[in-house]
Amino acid sequence: MVSKYIDNKELKRVIEDGKLKPFRIRKILKDQGIILASNNPEQIAKQVYPILWGSYDIENLSQSLDDESNYIKSSVVEVEIKKSDNIIDELEDFFYNASFGMTRYRLSAVNRVDDDQLVVKLRYTINRPGRNEFISTQHKNTDIIVRKVSDEKAIIDVRQASTTEMKEINKFLEEATKKDTAVHTHHITLRVLTNENKIAFFDEFIKKNFADWRFETVTKVELKRCEGSEDDETRALDEEESSALSNLQGITSAILNGTSIRNNSFVQECLQNNFYITTMGYKFESLSDLRKVVVEVNFKYDDLKIDICKTYEYDSDSEGLRLHPAMLDIQEEILKMFQEAAYEQYIEIFERQKQNAQKAGVN
Repeated sequence: MVSKYIDNKELKRVIEDGKLKPFRIRKILKDQGIILASNNPEQIAKQVYPILWGSYDIENLSQSLDDESNYIKSSVVEVEIKKSDNIIDELEDFFYNASFGMTRYRLSAVNRVDDDQLVVKLRYTINRPGRNEFISTQHKNTDIIVRKVSDEKAIIDVRQASTTEMKEINKFLEEATKKDTAVHTHHITLRVLTNENKIAFFDEFIKKNFADWRFETVTKVELKRCEGSEDDETRALDEEESSALSNLQGITSAILNGTSIRNNSFVQECLQNNFYITTMGYKFESLSDLRKVVVEVNFKYDDLKIDICKTYEYDSDSEGLRLHPAMLDIQEEILKMFQEAAYEQYIEIFERQKQNAQKAGVN
C-alpha cells in the first residue's frame, strides 16, 4: 500500500539508476494503452517524467523495483488450542490483544476472511540512506495468514520480505504465548525426523504433481552434518559454483528420470559422511504462460520456509525471458501452491515415522 506519493523527479532517478527496468515501465503503460518506443533508460526516464501517476501505478512501480525484498518469503508454524470452541475466533482475539512493542512492527489490522481464515496485517519502515526518497524510505507489509486445519489446530503462515524477519516473529510468538497459555505453537522442523526421513522429504516433495508447472532443474543444495557428529558443519552448493555443478546435475537427473534422490551417488556420499539436506532450490517453468520461477524449500530457524528467489517473465520486445520480480499477487499464487505441497509432504512423513516407531515398539 502506498502511503506517500512519489515525486516524478524521484521516479526519474530510479529509472536512471537502473533500479526500475524499462521493460517493466513499458508493460505497465502498455496495459493502459500508452506505447513507449524507446528501450533506453535515460530516454524512458524523460518520457515518463510528465506522466501523472496514480497511487495504483506507483504501487505497481514499487513492486517492480529490482530489489531482493520484492521477492516473497514464507514461513509456516503450527498453532494449537486444546478444547477450543472456535479456534479462529480465539486466535483473532489472541492477535488483537498481543503486544508488538518489542518488535519493529505495528498492527495495522486483523481481517476475518471467513470461518476458517484470518489475516493479521503488520507494517514497518525501512530507512536506507541515499539521495533517492523512493528507495531510501520504504514501507513494508508483513501478513500473517492464519488457516484452520482442524478444530484444535491452525497454520500460521508468515509472508515476509526478508529472511531475518522470522526470528523476530518467533520472539513475538514466544512472548505472546507466555501471556496466553492456552495457545501453543509448534515448529515444523527437520530435527524431529530421522536422518532417512530428512532425505525422504526432499525426495518425495519433488515427485508431487504441480498443475501447469514443469520441473526444470535443481539450482541449490545445502547440507548439514547430523547432530552428534564431530562438528556442526554446513556445506552449500549452488548452480553458480562450477565445482558443484556436476553434483547438482546428478540430483537433477535423478529427479527428471523419476528415480529416488536417495539413490543418487552424491546423496549417498552425503549420508555416509553424516550429512543431510536442509535446503533445496528448484527451477520450474510455467506451462500456462511464459514464466519461470526459482523456489527454495528450507528449514532455517527450525521453521518450514518456502522462498520465491527469482522470477523470469517474458519481454515481448526482446522476445525472451527477463529476470525480474513478478507482481506480488502472481508470486502469492505460486508460493501458496508450493507451500501447501511441502506442508502436506512433511505431515505425511512425520505421521508415517510415528506409526513405524509404534510398530517397532510393539515388536
